[in-house]
Amino acid sequence: MYKLRIALSISLFLHIAVIAALLINGHFSQSKVTPETLHSDPIIEAKVIDENQLQKQVQKVKDEQKAKRIKEENWVKELERRAANAEKKRKQQETEVSKLKEQTKKQLLDKKKAEQATVAAREKQKQEKAKAKQLEADRKRKELEREKAEEQAKQAKAKRQNEEKALKKAERKRQDEKQKAEQEKMLEEQLQAEQAVRQLKRNKQVLSEVQKYQALIKQTIQRNLIVDDAMKGKSCRLNIRLASNGLVTQVKELGGNTILCRAAKAAVFKSDTLPVSKEVDVYQQLREINLTVEPEL
Repeated sequence: MYKLRIALSISLFLHIAVIAALLINGHFSQSKVTPETLHSDPIIEAKVIDENQLQKQVQKVKDEQKAKRIKEENWVKELERRAANAEKKRKQQETEVSKLKEQTKKQLLDKKKAEQATVAAREKQKQEKAKAKQLEADRKRKELEREKAEEQAKQAKAKRQNEEKALKKAERKRQDEKQKAEQEKMLEEQLQAEQAVRQLKRNKQVLSEVQKYQALIKQTIQRNLIVDDAMKGKSCRLNIRLASNGLVTQVKELGGNTILCRAAKAAVFKSDTLPVSKEVDVYQQLREINLTVEPEL
């Protein structure tokens, strides 16, 4: 087959060489110069070869080569087909021989396998017994693990329930404490409001009492005040400190007419005591007072 392919290649090369020679010959024929041309004017005359005729010759050569190549290829395919059939038959024969060998070998192995199967069956039975024993042990172990897991789950559930109860109890306690605190706060605010109202009312009463006693003190000073015409239109501001029983402990001049201030201080001290309230909160407003003394003429 290798030699056949070489022959085909050589034949194809020879045909191509012939075609090339024809083409070259045509080229030189076209460019051939006549003797007259060498001695004539620059006008060049060329002999034209019939291109159609040349193409026909080339195509004829190509067709012949193609037909020959197809014939040779068909011949090669036929040889390959015959070789393939022969190879197929050879393989079939080899397969049949191999089958006979295998059958003989199989017969020898079957006996050995039977003996091995008996040993294997015994070993398998032994393994299955061991496996069954292991499976039973695994089953018991898993059963214990399941029971243990269930017990742990039960304990965890009880613990969770107890924690939930404790949380609910703590939440109720927190809500109760919150509510109690809110109630106490509300009550405290209410008491403070009531106390503020009472204090405001008392402050008004104290103010009224303070104003009353200030007026009484002022009247007492006016009764004891010795005045003359020189004091007309004059005034004097005094700071007076009193004990809880009305006793005068200190008198200061804060400003005003000197003569009037001297007379006013004398009028204060002339009385052993000045009128004060026995109520502590009213007295606190009277223990140190500032008065303006103006003579009544």
